[in-house]
Amino acid sequence: MSRITAADLAAALEITRAAYQEAMTRAGMLAGKIAEVHAYAESQLAELAAQVDGTDPAP
Repeated sequence: MSRITAADLAAALEITRAAYQEAMTRAGMLAGKIAEVHAYAESQLAELAAQVDGTDPAP
């Protein structure tokens, strides 16, 4: 069984980000709010990764 790498996760994140951005744009969400949602999601993912790794999340 192969392991998922950081590069795999980064690619999945980018695909997901693009899909959500397109959906939010089509729903009429303002660009500033889309950026805010992305920033919050990245922050949450960094916190989760830090918990798994036992490290502090990057600022």
